[in-house]
Amino acid sequence: MKVVGIDSCPLGWIAILYEHQKFAFEAIESIGELMELHPDLKRIFIDIPIGLSSKTFERTVESSLRKELGNRSSTIFTPACREAIYAFNYDEAKEINKKIVGKSVSIQSYNISKKIKEVDLFLETKQEHLEIYESHPEICFKYLNNEKVIQSKKSTPEGFQERFQILINSYPELEQVYNSIQNSFAKSKVKPDDILDAMVLCVSNLNSGDNHRFFQDENNIDEKGIFVRIGY
Repeated sequence: MKVVGIDSCPLGWIAILYEHQKFAFEAIESIGELMELHPDLKRIFIDIPIGLSSKTFERTVESSLRKELGNRSSTIFTPACREAIYAFNYDEAKEINKKIVGKSVSIQSYNISKKIKEVDLFLETKQEHLEIYESHPEICFKYLNNEKVIQSKKSTPEGFQERFQILINSYPELEQVYNSIQNSFAKSKVKPDDILDAMVLCVSNLNSGDNHRFFQDENNIDEKGIFVRIGY
């Protein structure tokens, strides 16, 4: 079964794939492009919100995720509602979000609105055989690290190396995959943090096998019928 972990990057998306005991990678501009290259993909873990708040649904899973990460909960942010994701600009998005869910939108959330919108639209046309789940790198790292939250910041050399070591301790071949990506793309296109996050999502996807593990609240089906659940 071919599985993949996907994270956004300046180029578009960086995807780490696994099949037949081998890792591979793709740097692509869109999820649709990835599916054209790999129509046999079976399961995706992606670091992007799936299932969004609206007039009739409130997404609440972030509270559970923040509890999981404790004092590292700042890595969790609440996405804009669906109507705000489709807004023309940031000011409009803030006004729409205030009207529908009673609060504004952080610039961090707005900056990935285009990517959230892309995935939201992709879900409308995806093939039935494909499973796609939202995931979160720091949650995945916690459960690869004996359920201990990593306290260092991945933006620091020490934090990056701590996480990278956890990955290559389990799958040493990922070091070569990482080096190949760095040799193929400038950091302005694919950043080291993007590669790291895609790798941990792929590893968590792979390790989950047929025993899916999710965080989800009771309020877990959005207005479009999309499940809100975080795979790890």
